[in-house]
Amino acid sequence: MAKKKVTINDVAKHCHLSIATVSRIVNNLDYPISEKTRKKVMAAVEELQYTPNVLGRYLKQNQTNEVGVIVPHISNYYYSEIVAGINDSLLHSGYSVLLCDSYRNPRFEKKQILSLAAKKVKGIIWSPSSSELTWERSLIPENIALVTVDQPVRLLSHSVSTHHEEGGRIAARYLLEKGHTKIAFASAPLTARKYQQQMDGFLQELKSNGIEPDPAYIRMSDSDRISENTYEFDIGIRLANSLSRLPSPPTAVVCISDTMAIGMIRGLKTRGLRVPEDIAVVGFGNLAVADMVTPALTTVDQCMRNIGTKAVEILMKEFDTPGLPLENILFEPQLIKRESA
Repeated sequence: MAKKKVTINDVAKHCHLSIATVSRIVNNLDYPISEKTRKKVMAAVEELQYTPNVLGRYLKQNQTNEVGVIVPHISNYYYSEIVAGINDSLLHSGYSVLLCDSYRNPRFEKKQILSLAAKKVKGIIWSPSSSELTWERSLIPENIALVTVDQPVRLLSHSVSTHHEEGGRIAARYLLEKGHTKIAFASAPLTARKYQQQMDGFLQELKSNGIEPDPAYIRMSDSDRISENTYEFDIGIRLANSLSRLPSPPTAVVCISDTMAIGMIRGLKTRGLRVPEDIAVVGFGNLAVADMVTPALTTVDQCMRNIGTKAVEILMKEFDTPGLPLENILFEPQLIKRESA
C-alpha cells in the first residue's frame, strides 16, 4: 500500500499552527515570524518528510527560482569552465540552473531563449554563438534579467567578457620578447567575434614591433564542425601539418584555444618537431588540462570562471534592483608561463 503523501496541512496540524503561517515559513516569505516558530515548523518538515509543492508555488509567483544558461557547446572545455563558475556561485543562492546547448545554431539559440522565457525563469546568462543577431531584446520579457558572457552582442544587456584583443597582444608580445619573429596564428573559422579580436590584437602587436605578418602564417580551419569535443584538437593537428610543410616554417605559433594548442603540439610531434626547441606554442584559456600535458602549455588565462561568477553577481543585483544601468565588464587576461614556449 502506497504511503500517503504528507501535505502542508499535515505539517500545520502537527505544529498546531495555521496553514498560512507554515506556508510563509516553508516558502521563506518576507513576513515577521518568531525564530522559535520557524524552528518548530522546520523540525516538523524534517520529521514528517514533507516536500513542498514547488510547481504550485512557482505558478502562484508567476516566476521560477531558476536561471537559464545558454552556451554554444557544453563539451567545449572553455564553456564548461564558465558554467562551473556560474554553478559555484549559484550553489547556495536558492536558484537552480537550466542548462541549454545551442550547438552554435542561431535559430536553435533563439528558440531556447523563447523557451526559457516561457518557463518563466528569473534570469538568463547567455554566451552567444555570434555577435550578429536578427532579433530584438523585446522578445525577452522585461522581468527576466539578461547577462551575456564571452562576447558582446547588439542587444541591450549586461555583459561580461575578457579583453580578447589584449590577449592576442600579450601572446604575440611574449613570443617577440623570446626572440621569435616568424610567428603563426592558428584558428577555427572566425565565426566568433572573440577569435577575430584575438587575431586583431596579435597582428597589431606584430605591426607595432615592425613585423609585417606573413599571410602564410595566418591559418584558419576550413571546417566549422563541432559535433564532438575533439573539434579544436583536430584542427590543431591539421594546422600543425600544414604549417610544418611550409618552405620557411614558423618558429612559434599562437592558437586560439588551449584545446587547439594541445592538438598543435601533438601534430608537431608527429612531424618530428620538438616543442619548444623547434617551435614554441601558446594557447588561450588556461584550462586545467594545460598544466597536465607534456610540455605544459604556456597560455593566456581568459578568466572563464571569473566570467561566470561575475555574471551571477550582476544577475543577483538585477534581481534585487531591476533596471540598473547596464554593466559591461572586461577582465584583463594574464599570461601563464609554462614549458611550451
